Amino acid sequence: MDGLPDRYLAEIRDPRTAFAGGLVLMALIGDAAVGCLVVTAPADGQSEIKRLWTDPAFRGRGIASGLLGAALEHAAENGVTIVWLSVWKWRTEAISRYERFGFTVTQSWDERDQLVCMQRTA
Repeated sequence: MDGLPDRYLAEIRDPRTAFAGGLVLMALIGDAAVGCLVVTAPADGQSEIKRLWTDPAFRGRGIASGLLGAALEHAAENGVTIVWLSVWKWRTEAISRYERFGFTVTQSWDERDQLVCMQRTA
């Protein structure tokens, strides 16, 4: 956790508070969690998608796309007009997935090198 900005450390130390008012989506197979995604609570018509993850043993089955689609549907139902996210530059498959869902690269709001910031307008 060395070098993480305080806002990310807060998510790790107290996720209940960090994501209060947001929506946590879980993908389950039986009782096993195989994927997750957080959509932050809407603020000024915007939400952020955070922490999209799929268990490596279950990748390639559409889990991430399903979570992303559900997150965007939830955002739209709650009046969100802009959804944004960040992803590491080397996560090319993830970037391609986000682009398929209508996200485009935008000016960075984060100082970390190699971080790609993206947004989607409803």
